[in-house]
Amino acid sequence: MNLKERIKSVTYLVLESLNYRMNLAATEKAKYENQVKGFDGEKQFDFHMAESHQSGVVLNDLVLNYRDTVFQIDSLLITNEAVYLYEVKNYAGSYYYKEDSFFTESEYKILNPLRQVDRSATYLHNVMLRLGYHLPIYPIIVFIHPEFTLYSSIPNKLFLFSNQLPKHLNSLASQNFLIKPDHMELAHQLKELHNENYRPDNLPVYHLEQLKKGVLCPTCFSTNHTDTRQNYFCTTCGHKETITTAIERSIKEFQLLFPDYLITTSHIYDWCGKSYSKERIRMILKANYQSHLSRHMTYYSEKSP
Repeated sequence: MNLKERIKSVTYLVLESLNYRMNLAATEKAKYENQVKGFDGEKQFDFHMAESHQSGVVLNDLVLNYRDTVFQIDSLLITNEAVYLYEVKNYAGSYYYKEDSFFTESEYKILNPLRQVDRSATYLHNVMLRLGYHLPIYPIIVFIHPEFTLYSSIPNKLFLFSNQLPKHLNSLASQNFLIKPDHMELAHQLKELHNENYRPDNLPVYHLEQLKKGVLCPTCFSTNHTDTRQNYFCTTCGHKETITTAIERSIKEFQLLFPDYLITTSHIYDWCGKSYSKERIRMILKANYQSHLSRHMTYYSEKSP
């Protein structure tokens, strides 16, 4: 069973929004493209995992803390016997593994995924130990792209290639079992520990004034649209949704990009490109957020659970 679905990370969402609202520097553009490519590879992995109908518990995209260190896990599979930790790489083309290092075909050295997965496995072991669990952890690096080739004189049992993945997952799925209650509890505890608000320190520097305003289409990211009384229509790709939904998405995007800004009617009015009246925006904010009165204005925050 899948206990935690995969969603786009904060880094992905911020870069995605900025990519369509400003001219990203070449390095930031490359980071965004890597986010897109990596997420596509992870979704391919998810498809194979779902197709294999695992008896164990799957958790995707975990961001966990051990002491003062943040570490990320692409996918976990918890069975009654072990925990499988998957690091998914969507590399394409030819690579070389030699002298404990990874190189591209043009001889550029890249970060060694073996060190990355070993770091995650070490911290996960310590987190599980702190929770009272002693299951063995098996880290696996999945090279998901079918056109990836790795040249190495030394085979590594941690490497799993795209053509090997179905057999591996089906082998695990063939061990049909009912997950033990304490292992299910481990899965729930790890999900609870997930830091959904984690913002890395290396996000681009940007300011509200420099960003293009308007409601982005969730399909093609255009700001071109037309409206009826109730509905928003993207004139670029034809996407349709209610105006309320479009404004709600824009509020969430504003919160994502500017977590330190107060949510006010005026801020959201400007952020939506002044396409919708302040009264309409105020009604949506009142319906979905907690209002606060200050000396000079009304602002809004998330409602308490």
